[in-house]
Amino acid sequence: MNLYLRHIESLWEAQDVLRELGVDSAGVGIMAKKMMVKSFFLQGLSVRAANILKQECISVGGDLALPKAASFLEGEFTDAVLMMNEAQLERLLMKLKAQPFGLREVGERLQDVMRKIGNQRSSSLARPKIMGILNVTPDSFSTSFDGGALFVGGKIDPKLVMKKVEAMIDEGADYIDIGGESTGPGSVDVSSKEELARVKPVLDLLKKNKIYKKVKMSVDTYHSTVASAALESGVMMINDVTALRGDPKMASVLAKSKCEIVMMYSKDATARTTREKLSYDDVVKTVISFLEERINFAVAKGISRDRLVLDPGMGAFVSGEPKYSFEILRRLKELQIFGLPILVGTSRKSFLGGKLDERGESTLASSCVAYINGASFLRVHDVGAARRGLDAIWSTFAVRS
Repeated sequence: MNLYLRHIESLWEAQDVLRELGVDSAGVGIMAKKMMVKSFFLQGLSVRAANILKQECISVGGDLALPKAASFLEGEFTDAVLMMNEAQLERLLMKLKAQPFGLREVGERLQDVMRKIGNQRSSSLARPKIMGILNVTPDSFSTSFDGGALFVGGKIDPKLVMKKVEAMIDEGADYIDIGGESTGPGSVDVSSKEELARVKPVLDLLKKNKIYKKVKMSVDTYHSTVASAALESGVMMINDVTALRGDPKMASVLAKSKCEIVMMYSKDATARTTREKLSYDDVVKTVISFLEERINFAVAKGISRDRLVLDPGMGAFVSGEPKYSFEILRRLKELQIFGLPILVGTSRKSFLGGKLDERGESTLASSCVAYINGASFLRVHDVGAARRGLDAIWSTFAVRS
């Protein structure tokens, strides 16, 4: 007899293994769920509810980890970790419908999360969307032939812009993200008027050359006036690094449109980020809490939830301490709790280490990790390298015969 370890990453992979084994179709549907183990962190449960929940978890074959004090009914509230496979979870949810002490609501929340994760299964295996960065800012930190390199005599050079855009399209960009204001450490405030003066000529140029037929356009802005002009020019995505905090009119402007909206986590209340080495007890929980609040805000302002894309922030937007950005990449799947697309932009950021022109390989590596862990959009300067590298990952993990 031989023994092999088989790592199962997704429900469809579990189903494939069982089909290859020759399990009948009814058995595939039942047993695949038994192969998918889930862990949930529950925060702020009443101690009484937690102990009832533990017994119910055990009764279906799963378990609930509790602090020793909570097991002895000490204190009023506690945190817990629930662990079981999907088949066990389905049985647990049925049991919780009849339970007191808020456990019915716990079950409803778990069911909602499972529904959102389930809705992502097909889309999470899609070919990654590459967003090419087109900075039209004199103080951009990015690579050559971008940022200030696109200006001649203090004005945007149309030939250079078109050459850059067409190159990104040829290299495989799905989106082009136009930015008229730098927001990284050391950047300076730019008025909405100045930002619009940089962005509008580019939008007009791309519209004149019918670039919208080849690629989707995004504008990186937190100013409502710039967003309005972008939407009028046919832009299909607004990328707001302040998550609708930077301009009180932004949410109402976007609510009237049908565009996708990227909302990014940032440690700073304004668009201007710093190199502050902010410390976190749990950086991913902080990001999730922030994004949940911003999602609720957007929906309350009339923005359809399914238009939202979530960006956990990277580099200085999270902290001057690199380890937190790497932790977000490692635990990115936890953001799937929202059931919304995830955008990650690590490109050339300082947390990757080394000099600016030495970060190409680490950008590609971190982008591939982000995709494997659930990102749908990857925002990069080097489109060609990202397309080739990410397509190799896509072919490995997502394409089945």
